[in-house]
Formats: sequence, structure tokens, C-alpha cells
Amino acid sequence: MFQGKTNEKECETWMDNLIIEDTIQKENIPFYQYSEFQNVKLIKANVFKATFKISQKTVALKNVYLNNNDKFTLDNLINEIKRLRKLEIHESILKFYGITKQENTNKYMIILEYFTESSLRQYLKTNFQKMDWNAKLNLAKRIANILLFLHSNDIIHGKFNSENILIHNGIIKLNVFGLAIANVPTNNLDLIQYIDPQHLKLFSTIDKNKSSDIFGLGIILWEISSGNPPFEMESSSNVNLLNNIAKGKIEMTIPGTPHKYKEIYTDCWSHNGNSRPDIFQVVKNLSEIIISNANVEFETQPYNVTDVKLENLNMQNEIKSDPPFAEITTEFNGFINDLFEFFIDIRKKQVFDMQPIMIRNYIRERKKNPVKILYEMIRHSSYYWFTSLIGFFYKHGIGTVADNQMAFKFFNLAANKIMDNPSSNLSPLRKLYNSNKEISAISLADMYFDGLGVERDTKKAFQIYSKVANERSHIALKNMAYCYYNGLGVEKNEEKAFETYLKSAEKGNIAAQSIVSTFYQNGFRITKDEAKGFQLHMKSALAGNVYAMCNVGYCYNDGIGVGKDEKEAFKWFLKAAEKELNSAQHNLGCCYEYGQGIDRDCKKAFEWFKKAVENEENEENYCSDGQYVLGRCFYEGYGTKKDVVNAIYWLNKAKENENADANELLEEIISNMT
Repeated sequence: MFQGKTNEKECETWMDNLIIEDTIQKENIPFYQYSEFQNVKLIKANVFKATFKISQKTVALKNVYLNNNDKFTLDNLINEIKRLRKLEIHESILKFYGITKQENTNKYMIILEYFTESSLRQYLKTNFQKMDWNAKLNLAKRIANILLFLHSNDIIHGKFNSENILIHNGIIKLNVFGLAIANVPTNNLDLIQYIDPQHLKLFSTIDKNKSSDIFGLGIILWEISSGNPPFEMESSSNVNLLNNIAKGKIEMTIPGTPHKYKEIYTDCWSHNGNSRPDIFQVVKNLSEIIISNANVEFETQPYNVTDVKLENLNMQNEIKSDPPFAEITTEFNGFINDLFEFFIDIRKKQVFDMQPIMIRNYIRERKKNPVKILYEMIRHSSYYWFTSLIGFFYKHGIGTVADNQMAFKFFNLAANKIMDNPSSNLSPLRKLYNSNKEISAISLADMYFDGLGVERDTKKAFQIYSKVANERSHIALKNMAYCYYNGLGVEKNEEKAFETYLKSAEKGNIAAQSIVSTFYQNGFRITKDEAKGFQLHMKSALAGNVYAMCNVGYCYNDGIGVGKDEKEAFKWFLKAAEKELNSAQHNLGCCYEYGQGIDRDCKKAFEWFKKAVENEENEENYCSDGQYVLGRCFYEGYGTKKDVVNAIYWLNKAKENENADANELLEEIISNMT
């Protein structure tokens, strides 16, 4: 009798497995044999680390408990996989690879990206003392943007807490899998501090929703401000704590927390779920905080961060999301057109590093919100006319967090002719279409060249540059010249590089013209002619090239191709510095320090040195020198109050960048302190 029951049970299990595997196959979910994995090791409850034998890729295996009798669980698994496939384009979501099943058992396992992680909670405990408010705010923005991505795709996390957010080497990953299928009771009290009080009070009558995630985000924002888990001094199993949270118990504000930041997280953890902001509003509010100095003073100037899903990009002339901004106005239409024309212009005149700086300045000077601009462009009925600019915003984190995969997708829209040619014969439309297609194709090649959002392939990049150059693009010609000069994607050929730069310059590319002037000035692959080099630098500078402005300053300062004139040098350094060129700002500091072309002024020297170093678009060649000079100023009290702590901070940064002078001064400071 007992043997018969055992056989009956085994038969049922076999049938369950057959139905489950048939369902997995029908849904086109990858299924791998368990024998395809090796070195399987338990790393925490129900989660294993393993290696694919063939590829040697490390993955994580997570147990899920399925049987055909529990149809709800199987359906949830399939639905979960379908939803999460929409998230694969986002770099901050743990990737799903497929399903496997342990041999001779009934245990199915999902295969996930392996991440050598430290949870946000662990990360804060380890690094909090080293974090200033800029670092805390940046961390908060990045986490909020991941939740925005989920909510934009109509996915509710349900367990948004600091243990599900993973951090390693500055990379953030969100564990989103297994939320709906978790093998836990509905009233599980793990990490109850993050659970919506409305859910705690009504476990059986209310489902978790987006507002519940917002509550969890509010707790996380507080945790970032404090460095500690909420209610750390109270036991998570304490019934009183559970009751208190259900009644609306909240943590105390940490002294020194910026007022605007406090308002954001307190709005998020409002006891009434209907009173909480949506994630769009949270992201917008965080984007408007700027840390102006060490005393944590704030201004409300719109800057960056947000995200949007590709499914919402009017691919069939239909908007599925409802961003929190007003309808597009005629005035804003005009601004987008003006911005795109400016974008086209700087692609011709400026080297790559200056372009995001100048776009940000253009937006800031006109007191526009980059978050709103990005949304308006995406929601625009004719967004496909300027996909290159939308991709540029994503690539450089303008109005959003930087997202190379999204940038790649937008560049690809125009570059691969997904759009039809415009039917109108009006030349402005034709020009707009051609410019967008040209810039998109070149930007796509740039992504391949640098391996951003796609596997690096310099040969493919060169092929695209060459194809676009054949369609009379002087920008693509300049990039081809760079490839020839460095032997990237094509055989190194310096003569060909000069010829191609010259050809690009002759076709009107101001940035290429500035590079040609350097060839003449140094006598590289051409007869040295410093006077001609200076003339070309000046021509490029007058046309608006910022690097050329700085180079004209060098020529006047050192008497290269023109008579030495320190006042003229100062004038041109100032022009470039006001355009936010880091190297020119550093040079301007030197002019004030040594009285070259201007009266000595130690305070202004310090201000320009500081601005140069803090400029977010620092150039590698100037980075360590600028950091050393700033550290020296703080140590000597030159142009500022003497500050040994700041001196050591900047000198250490310079030392990390192999600045020998910084190392020597650090040793002097340490010896004086002992």
C-alpha cells in the first residue's frame, strides 16, 4: 500500500514537471540542463553561484518552487519573466538568462546575472564617513532613476529596500526578480521598516502598488542621509515596532540634512498613500537640488536625472505614459528647434569633449529644465527628426542619468533608416532630416569605437565613418583622420591622417581646422610653419572653436608664430575659460598668480584653479596638475583660508594620478604633523 502511494506521488511529480517544462518551452524561455553548470556553491539562502561550462560565465542560480497544482505560482513566474524582459535594456537591473532544474529533484532554478555585490545597507556602513552631500545626493538620484524606470514600465517592485539594492565598484544593480513568486507568507515581516503602513494594517485587503514603492524609496532616502538602517535600535520582530509603523511611526531627521532633501523623503513616506508624489515628481525634485558648498547651502536650479522607457517613444504615434509636465507649447517647439540647430553647429565647430559642456550651458543660460526638455523631445509628435539629440542627452546624462544603451537605440533609429524619407520637398525639413541622419550615424560609430552600449568594434566604427564621409560629411572625415592617426579600425597612416584632416577642414569643419594648425605649428608630416599654424588657430578661434581660443592664448603667451603678448594671451585664455574649458581656467589661474597680462590677484587665482579642478568635464592632461595646485593653495592659504584637510584631500587625488610634486608635498605635510 505504501509503495503504491509512493509511485502515485512520483507519477504526479513527473506530470507536473512535464507540464511546467512544456509551458516554459511554449513561452520561449531559455532552459538549460543542470549538467551545463559547474562549481555550484551556496552563497546565501536559496541562492547559488555557478559557472557555465562552455562560456565560463559566472551566474547566480535561485531556487523557485513550482508544481502544476500551484497554478498561481507558475503563472506568476511566466508573467514575471515577460515583464522583466522589458527591462533588459537598463544596465542597473539584474539580467535574467533562463531556467534550469536540479537533476533527480523537483527544484527549478532561475538563472540570473551574478553580481559581486554589497547591499546598499552594507555599502553605507562601510563608506558613509567618506561621503559628502554631493555623493549622497548622487546616490539618491541614481536609485530614484532605477525606480522610475520600473514604474515607467508599469512594474511594481514591492520590496524596495536597501537589501535589494546592490553596489559594487560604483555600479548599482537592483534585484527585481522573484518578487511576485517569492516563497514567503504574505505577512512576512522581514525588513518591515520599508513596508507601506497601509499594507501592514490591511494585509489581506490591499495590494502593494507604486505608492508602496515610493514609501520604501522615502525610507531609503532617509537611510542615505543617516548611514544607518531605520529603527536600528529596535528589533524587527518587535510587535510594538510593527504596530507603531502601521500607525505612522517615522524616523527623526538627521542634523545637517538639506531642507529640500528632507521635504522629498517626508513626502514619500506620508502615511496616506494618495498624498505621496509619483516617481516622476520625486526625480524632478531631486534634480533641482544643488550642493553649493561644504555648508550644504542649496539653490533650486533644474539640472539632470530622469529616465523613460523606449516603449513610450511614440513608435506608433501613441504615447502610453503621462509625464508630469504641461502639454508641448509653441514656445517650447521653437526652443527645441533652436537647440537642435545649436547642436548641429557645435558638432561642426567643437571637439567632442566640449559638446556636452556647451549644450548644458546653452540650456542653463536660457533657464530651461533639461529634464523637461528631454521629455518634451520624446513626446514631440516629430521626435524622429532629432533622435540624434535625444541620444546625445542619454549618452551624456543631460536631463537623465547617463544610459549608453538607450543612447545607442536612439542613434540607431535614424542611422539605420527606420524612418521614412520626409515627403515634403521644403528645404528646411530636408536639411533637418539629413543633419539628424548624419549625426546619428556618426554617433552610432562613436559608440562602436568606444564600446559604449555595444561591444567595442573599431573596424565597424571606421566603416561607418567612411560610409558617411562618402556622403559628404566633413565631421565623419575628421573622425576617419583620427582613426588613421592612431591606427584604430584601420592601418596606421599619419600621412593619410593629415590629408584627411586637411580635407575635412577645407570642407568647413572648424575643429579639424584647429587640428591642422597644430600639424603646421609642430612640423608634423608637413613643413613646420608656426606663423601659418597661428593664423589657422586664430581663424578657428574667431569661428568659435574653444580649444583654438586657448591655443591662441598659448601662442601669444610663448611667442609662437606671433609676437609675445601676455595681455592678448590673458584675453584669449579668458574667452575659453568662460566657455568652461578646463585647461583655459587653469591657465587663467596661473596668469593671476604670476601677474601675466593682468595684475596679481591671489583670490582670483585660487577661484580659477578651484573652478578648473571642479569642472565635471576635467581633461586628463590637466587633472593631476590642477589637483596639486589646488592642494598647495589650501596648504599655504594662498587666496583662501588655510585648510590642511582639503589640502590633503586634493593632494591625495593628484598623487593617485601620479603627480610627483603632490607626493613630495604630502610627505612634507605628514612630517610636519608628526
